[in-house]
Amino acid sequence: MRVFVTGGSGYIGNAVVAALCRAGHAVTALVHTPEKAGLVERFGAKAVEGDIKKPGPLVPLVAEVDAVVHAAAEMSGDMGKIDPQWVAAALDALSQSKGLRRFIYTSGIWVLGDTGGRVVDETASADKAAAIVAWRPPVEQTVLESGGRGITPCVIRPALVYGGAGGILAMLMASAEKEKAIRIVGEGRNHWPLVHRDDLADLYVRCVERAPAGQIFNAADGSRLTLRAVAEALSAAAGCYGNVNTTPLEEARKQMGPFADALALDQVVIGPLAERLLGWEPRHRSLVGEADALYRAFKTGG
Repeated sequence: MRVFVTGGSGYIGNAVVAALCRAGHAVTALVHTPEKAGLVERFGAKAVEGDIKKPGPLVPLVAEVDAVVHAAAEMSGDMGKIDPQWVAAALDALSQSKGLRRFIYTSGIWVLGDTGGRVVDETASADKAAAIVAWRPPVEQTVLESGGRGITPCVIRPALVYGGAGGILAMLMASAEKEKAIRIVGEGRNHWPLVHRDDLADLYVRCVERAPAGQIFNAADGSRLTLRAVAEALSAAAGCYGNVNTTPLEEARKQMGPFADALALDQVVIGPLAERLLGWEPRHRSLVGEADALYRAFKTGG
């Protein structure tokens, strides 16, 4: 299949590009600068320079593919405005494509808000999304409603992604380098849903190849670890003897804004739909058990 991936050099997008290429698909990946091209070309993908803030030049490309995977997150501007504009332009172009017209949208589990320790699945409401992603549920709905235009849409909501040298977990490990302890927001009693980047990429491939229209998939490994357990494991792996430093939420808000509230969410999220409909089964089930390997990857930039 001909697949176009936005965010091709990003933390999630690059893993998706690699997985799609391994599966034998013809991948074109969007990158911001020529210097980033090598990050996708090393897997056999074609790099295209562009920006989702300027969708016009990308429209002809979208109209020629079978599937679009939207994995970009433009953090330099107002994503709440940029993302809906790009999605609308991409869906318009894809609706005119002579290909399979599949669209996979990347959302995230923060749209589910604080679950208060309750286990939630894909049927949970997004009415109480975290403030930092409050704009996402309407975009999800736009994507899902595109099924009436001949498009096969689906939404993937990744849990907190780990693996390699990037992501929020890398932010925690960087604090160990500076403080000889992992720094977290709050006391760490809240649960963090997790998913390994390689398992997440596998789910994207399955969605590109055979996802039924109009589905939302939670990409979570089923582990129910608290932030404190995650931090202690990473601290031990970093040689910090399990030491954890805490920042009160009110103080963290002053430094990080609504991002702090998102990090403090207590969420227990599962994704049975991906397993039932797509046969997806995460191979990585315990961040704690892989903490040493994670820290090595962080140190080496892997």
